[in-house]
Amino acid sequence: MSSSPAAAAAADEGGAPGPGFSGLLVDVQRRLEALYALDHQAPVTEFLIPVEHAGDYPGGGSRTLVTQKGDDVSLGVVLEDSVRAQLAASDPRVHLGRENLDPFCVAAEEVSHFVYLFFCARAARQVTQLELELQGEVDKYHSSVFLLCLQNEGAVSPLLRELLFRRYRLAAHVTDEEGRARYHRASDLAYRYCGYLESRFLRRSQLQELTREARRFYRLGQRDKLERIAALQ
Repeated sequence: MSSSPAAAAAADEGGAPGPGFSGLLVDVQRRLEALYALDHQAPVTEFLIPVEHAGDYPGGGSRTLVTQKGDDVSLGVVLEDSVRAQLAASDPRVHLGRENLDPFCVAAEEVSHFVYLFFCARAARQVTQLELELQGEVDKYHSSVFLLCLQNEGAVSPLLRELLFRRYRLAAHVTDEEGRARYHRASDLAYRYCGYLESRFLRRSQLQELTREARRFYRLGQRDKLERIAALQ
């Protein structure tokens, strides 16, 4: 695993996020690493690619980039200016609500992709796009639940799952049918799995059991993840 993305030099030229935004991204990363009992990786902020350089890389919008040459894997993360601006104006660590839920989830999902790709690369494990999207959906739920519990004395509205996995709009750059279908499927799977976590553990305040389940699920490959969700009652 390389210590920086291919565009690390470009990141030094400018466009780095402010301390508050940087702190938010690293907070999300460290919480995911703690939840899943992972070793700390280099801060995701060291892998941010300024938006003005993002056009040099494939895809559009906020995204996580990965390239591999032999055993060397390079990662880079792009977050759109609109996401940065909305989170700078309304820090979700102070209050997470409808005004900043969407940009927070975009950021949390890209951090999730970064952490998961790093984890799989270290384990020399292949990862599919559906598997990556599914884990990202689950992780944005966990990240949102964490903040809401802190801000609401442990209370999390059942509406959260509906907002995350039912009342969403795909990013404008997701135009191909395969990509749209994959994202919809990942959302449907996460809706079911997070519903199970909510009813089985969260509503009963069984947080240790929830953590054990989350760690088991995280380490499953795509096939086993899908079988786990299919078996839920």
